[in-house]
Amino acid sequence: MTFESDIETFTKGRDVKGGEKVVWVEVCDSFERLQAIQQQWDQLAESVGSEIFLTYDWCRIWWKYYGAGRDLRVYVFRSAEKLVGVLPLFFESIRLGPVFVRAGKIVGSDHTLAQFSPPVRRDHIRAVVQRFYELISRERWDIIHIGPIAGLYSHYEELSEALDESFGGSCILRAKKTQDQTYFLLADKWAAQLKGLSRNARKRISRHYRQLNKALHHEPGRFASEFATVENADEMFRGFVHMHQVHWKACGKLGHFGDWQDAFEFHREMVMAQLKYDRLRLMASYWGTRSLGYEYAYKFGDKYFAFLNARTDSEKLADINVCTSMFTEQVKRAMSENVRCVDDMRGKYDYKLRLGGKLFPVRSIYVLRKKGLVLIRVMMFRILSRLLDVCYYRIWFCTLAPRLPFGRTPLRKIWVKMCAFV
Repeated sequence: MTFESDIETFTKGRDVKGGEKVVWVEVCDSFERLQAIQQQWDQLAESVGSEIFLTYDWCRIWWKYYGAGRDLRVYVFRSAEKLVGVLPLFFESIRLGPVFVRAGKIVGSDHTLAQFSPPVRRDHIRAVVQRFYELISRERWDIIHIGPIAGLYSHYEELSEALDESFGGSCILRAKKTQDQTYFLLADKWAAQLKGLSRNARKRISRHYRQLNKALHHEPGRFASEFATVENADEMFRGFVHMHQVHWKACGKLGHFGDWQDAFEFHREMVMAQLKYDRLRLMASYWGTRSLGYEYAYKFGDKYFAFLNARTDSEKLADINVCTSMFTEQVKRAMSENVRCVDDMRGKYDYKLRLGGKLFPVRSIYVLRKKGLVLIRVMMFRILSRLLDVCYYRIWFCTLAPRLPFGRTPLRKIWVKMCAFV
């Protein structure tokens, strides 16, 4: 099979369990030719509860910044002329010292913060995985990383079983928990949300707002917030990035926009692209003319995806947790839009749990070709990946570099590419 043309169509096939579902597959190596199905793609992702990270524009913009040297393969699945699944993948060769592997990953799975619920209709998972297996068997690869899979992905068991049924004979499948993910499950009203929190959490929210009010009551104005609009989105985004970076630099760290290559340019373009579809939820909080901070998030379906935040480093407010009041405002606004969940991304943070956050496991599935030399290379690659992770990331980047006086650089591309396989 070659990919000389942008789209190739393959013959239909039945559900792996012998059902009547017939699935057609198209494979594309260009986002430009996929623009015609952008609306269908996004509607599918929203209807199955997928994240904004697997919508057309998110994948397209991510590929623009991070796709160099990688081979794009977007698998588009249809049944009875209806779109039932989209799997955007890429393949690349990664070399660590004397060892290299040909790896497949989901578009958007590195360089930025993301986790995924594959946009595939539940009743077509087995048929889609079977067709995917038939196509992927003709590609050259050693290991495929399916993940990180979002903690609230509700069809994980069906996906795992379908992968085992299709790939189990010729491949080795490994699944593991990689991190925790924090979700805030929302009630219909703020009063009901408060009722579901512990007594200490309710007191904490009230106390932090009183402290803020006490510290600023001599200044004109009151606590208020607003979302970015077409007119001020660029200015507000730059203000958010500046405040975010000032805080982390004061801590001796680079901050998100310093750690990750091209992060500012990527997110700035994403902000403007998603604003067109009314998905951006960049919120600025104020007291009169005083800027208190920002919450950088997106809305897709019935979820908010809370990326990052920033708070003022004013000495006057140094002992006050402004973030609690900003988060409270964000939740209230989400409820007014009938949002049922705030995805607060990966990581375990005690302050989020105290505010009602719930932890769910982020998992990854690895598919390895069942060939002797391939398995040996992959094993050696993963050993070297762990060694690089410990020496470069944990010891150097996180521990030693912040204490040294000279300038630091963003995370190395080689670490970013291999960290999924640690």
